[in-house]
Amino acid sequence: RSISQEAWGRTVTMLTYKAARYGGALHKVPAPGTSGRCSACGFTTPGSRESQAVFVCKNPGCGWSGNADHNAARNTLHLYRMGLALVPAAGRAVVRRAGRVKPATAR
Repeated sequence: RSISQEAWGRTVTMLTYKAARYGGALHKVPAPGTSGRCSACGFTTPGSRESQAVFVCKNPGCGWSGNADHNAARNTLHLYRMGLALVPAAGRAVVRRAGRVKPATAR
């Protein structure tokens, strides 16, 4: 429940702002299907992810196995490199401006 209560939009906005500050860019990549697709051969089948941590490709010609999260990360990188990333991650970065400071006599 705590994950669903997080302010993900604000997190993305802040990451975009920080990346831009240091000369980088943040790109959102669609995650659905990345954990069920083999990053070595591209074969997709529901049974390839044997557990939370283990991925084994069911393609008879491939048979690649490894960490499921590593496999999903490789697929995400592939989607980014193919230009399937959603750019930009947030519509705009939040820029904070200094508020007006009232004179001491007006307080």
